[in-house]
Amino acid sequence: MISFRSALLPALLAASLAAPSALAQPGVTVRDRIEQSLPTRAEKSDSFNEGLLAYDKGDYARAFEIWLPLAQQDDLAAMRNVALLLKEGRGTAPDATRALYFFERAGRGGLVSAQVNTAFMYLNGEGTAQDYKKASFWFHAAAIGGVPAARYNLAVLYEKGLGVERDPARALAWYALAAQSGHDMALKRLTELVPSLPGPAAPEPEDAAASTTAPPPPPAVIDGMEGATP
Repeated sequence: MISFRSALLPALLAASLAAPSALAQPGVTVRDRIEQSLPTRAEKSDSFNEGLLAYDKGDYARAFEIWLPLAQQDDLAAMRNVALLLKEGRGTAPDATRALYFFERAGRGGLVSAQVNTAFMYLNGEGTAQDYKKASFWFHAAAIGGVPAARYNLAVLYEKGLGVERDPARALAWYALAAQSGHDMALKRLTELVPSLPGPAAPEPEDAAASTTAPPPPPAVIDGMEGATP
C-alpha cells in the first residue's frame, strides 16, 4: 500500500521541476531579488511617519516596533529614535548598550544629533565605560556640524585636558563659537576667561616710551610727516 506521503512526493518534485526559479532567469541576481523585496523610499517614509504618530500619541511600544526594522535597514533618523527609546526605556526595556550602538551607527552615517548623543554617552559612561577621548571625537564631529552644545563641551574638554591635550587657546575659540551661536553657558565662561588672560609683558626700562628717552622732533619735521594735519 502506498502511503499518502510517498504518493505526494513525486507530485511535489514534478511541480518544482516544472516551475523554474526566478533566480535561474538570465540577468536576475540574488542582490536584485533582495532589493526587490525591500520597501521603497516612499514606503519607508510612510512607515517612519506612522512611527511619529504613534510616538506623539504616547504609544512608544508601537513606535519602537515600527522604527526598529527601519533602523536595521540603515535609516539614520530611525536609528536615532530607536536609540532614544532604548536609552529611556520607552516602549521597550532600557538598554544603554544597544542605544549607544544605534546612536554611533547613525553618527557615523553623518547624523549630527546622533553624534551629540554618542558623545554624551561616552562622556557619562552610559552603555560603556567612560571615555573622554571618544567623547571628544564625537563632540568635535558635532561641533564642526554647528551644534552649540557640542562646541561648549568640546571647549570644556580642551580647557581641562580631558581626552585631549590641554589647550586654553582652543578652549577659548570653541567657547567663542558656542557663544556666537547663543549658548549662554559658553558666553558666561568666555566672560570669566577673557579678563584672566595675561596681557603683554611689562616693558623693560630700556623699552620705555620714546617721549621719556629722546627729545621730540622739531616742528618742521612734524609738519612734514605723512598723514600729519596742516
